[in-house]
Amino acid sequence: MLGALVIALGVSGAASAEMPMLPPAAALAEDATGWLLDGEPLPPDYRLRLLAMPPEARLQALVFLRRAGLLTADAWPLADILNPAPAAPEKEAE
Repeated sequence: MLGALVIALGVSGAASAEMPMLPPAAALAEDATGWLLDGEPLPPDYRLRLLAMPPEARLQALVFLRRAGLLTADAWPLADILNPAPAAPEKEAE
């Protein structure tokens, strides 16, 4: 599925208009739009927020941030884009 998403985003410049954003990416895009309109840069923890997302949502968020002009730093390593999000810590039973 991830491979199909990467191909779809790469082949079609209008892929974002045709494919709805996943909820984590859409939430970050909404926040990022506010930052952009307020003239603010990305917050210092943006990388941790992206790494906490599933890879599919992370890729969508990265594409959004680049297109919006907020992400102008060095490119992300492919492993950082495609690695799964860390698992949530399990609660211990009492």
